[in-house]
Amino acid sequence: MKSKGRAVRVAELIREEIAKLLNKGVKDPRIGFVSVMSVTMSPDLRYANVYVSLYGDDKARKSSLIGLQHSAGWVRREVGRYLRMRVTPEIRFFPDDTLDTVYHLEEVFEQIHEEQRSSPMIRLTLEEIVAELRSANALLLTTHANPDGDAVGSLLGMRYLLNAIGKDQVHCVMVDPVPRIYRSLPGARQILAPGDEAPQFDTAVLIDISSFERLESVADWIGPDKRLIVIDHHLGEGPGGSVGFIDPSYAATGEIVVELFHAAGVEIPQEVAYCLYVAQITDTGAYRFSNTNPRSHRIAAELLETGLDVAAISGAVFDVMSRKKAELIKRVLERMEFGADGRLAWSHVTKADTEEIGAVNEDLDGLVNFTRNIEGVWTGALFSEPSRGETKVSLRSDNHLNAADFLASYGGGGHAAAAGATISMPMDKVMGEMLPRLEEVLKHIENEEQ
Repeated sequence: MKSKGRAVRVAELIREEIAKLLNKGVKDPRIGFVSVMSVTMSPDLRYANVYVSLYGDDKARKSSLIGLQHSAGWVRREVGRYLRMRVTPEIRFFPDDTLDTVYHLEEVFEQIHEEQRSSPMIRLTLEEIVAELRSANALLLTTHANPDGDAVGSLLGMRYLLNAIGKDQVHCVMVDPVPRIYRSLPGARQILAPGDEAPQFDTAVLIDISSFERLESVADWIGPDKRLIVIDHHLGEGPGGSVGFIDPSYAATGEIVVELFHAAGVEIPQEVAYCLYVAQITDTGAYRFSNTNPRSHRIAAELLETGLDVAAISGAVFDVMSRKKAELIKRVLERMEFGADGRLAWSHVTKADTEEIGAVNEDLDGLVNFTRNIEGVWTGALFSEPSRGETKVSLRSDNHLNAADFLASYGGGGHAAAAGATISMPMDKVMGEMLPRLEEVLKHIENEEQ
């Protein structure tokens, strides 16, 4: 009874706080007029099922529900400020069952409802992933916003693999353009930006990402009527109703794609090896990062045996930077600050900086490493502004702090040594809240080691 009573109290508190957030207005144009009807907790208090009534026509209701689902991470972080719990429950939005009956919401709500209530992603073997790919007719390949070398290289490698097993209806789409340093990768020009209408496909493949949050507008195309396959190496689970292969022991998603070639019995030609080698060297920092392992070197040897020009590839990826990026580096170094007795270093880049310099997202890549690569620093942080009132946080850590765990409560994720989060809050407020918490955590870790 005591546990049940606590669940009721937590549910009511979550209901009140979400109602307040909705009254203030969630910054998502898709969300219309919504009322929170009830909240139920899972027995272990890990999940909070939020039942909402949705108003407007069928299209508006569907838009509101999708917007709420995509805002769940942000809502969880905001609610977590007022919960006295060690772990904030995951927030899951569902249309209210009673109003479903009253208003006869379209069938897609029932499909979404069932998908959200289903068990976690079904984990498949590499051979089973290949079987799923072979059974698809038309496929959409996509990856996260602000793509890095692993995202682009893995996407292109998957495209070739699908073509090699007889799939000629393959659409490669990214919400952001291919970064300049990766435009020379074979096939990069065939990656398209989202158009006004989604292409025809029955199966979506998420590469180097296991959730919808960073897909942005592309996520709207992947409805409950589509099969969803996830291929990723980050910490985390895939969405319910999907199948996939997620293994953080791989240093890069590109390494998983190499293994998929093996499982499919397809040889890797030189142009594909180029793409997958770039995927690997960017996520391992040219084999300098802690995620590098013996398998990484074996895979690298296999790719190099196709005749790749290592010096040319590494030079293009690591040794050349734009003058705009050089100016950003200068500002990051000038603003560097330290805390936690030198265990923490941080800097920041404002929206005004990028606008004045004319820098783009890719010019920010790797800048956080300058905060981490300092003697005595355990964790480095870089704060930047993708847009006014929004803050992106990048963390790099050694084996003392798990960066992904730390940022989980902010809706972020990634790896233990490298993680990020985008927060709908001005930079000064994010820094004012997060930096003291980082210092406290690092000092606690240091005290425990003494």
